[in-house]
Amino acid sequence: MGDMTKFNSAVEYYTFNVLLICLLISEIFIFFYTRSKQNRTKKIDTRDLGTKWLLYLNFVFCLIISFLCVSQKAPFYIRELTLPAYFAKIGMLIIAVGICIRIKAVLTLKKAFTLNVQISKEQQLITNGMYKFVRHPAYTGSILSLLGVSIALKNIPAIVIVAICSFVCYQIRINVEEAVLQKYFKEYKLYKEKTYKLFPYIY
Repeated sequence: MGDMTKFNSAVEYYTFNVLLICLLISEIFIFFYTRSKQNRTKKIDTRDLGTKWLLYLNFVFCLIISFLCVSQKAPFYIRELTLPAYFAKIGMLIIAVGICIRIKAVLTLKKAFTLNVQISKEQQLITNGMYKFVRHPAYTGSILSLLGVSIALKNIPAIVIVAICSFVCYQIRINVEEAVLQKYFKEYKLYKEKTYKLFPYIY
């Protein structure tokens, strides 16, 4: 959990820890929610190429590096490269927004959302809700949450590392996923042309 000395008040400290717990609980919920759905669908393509484990590793690594960079174990020049105090509140807001986006995206896809890259016989291309504007909002939510943790801790090296690692890992995942989707959904190419990958009007 967060170190109280990294926050301006007890309220900030406890809010951060509550959000961190909510982030972990949301990921556990998604794991079991998608697992139950996977067991009830017949797959016709399961080319994940290990990207599920890549995202697991990225999630764990980003959390560890965020805390490690502000710990006493980190070199002084890394530990002291920090943002102004008010970024703690900004970071916590980003965590909350990220969790909400990810959960909403998963619930919108329902049984079509899986942690593995796979296509089932009854699967349809979802283009409503957040998917009308962004093709991978669940990944957007995850990236925001992980970035939010490092921003709340206000450590610049951690923010940079988390941003780079998350972008690279999710880009690899998206490349694998979209290759499969384009193979089974003829309309996916047109859908790509009308939407953004992760962030509206940005990317």
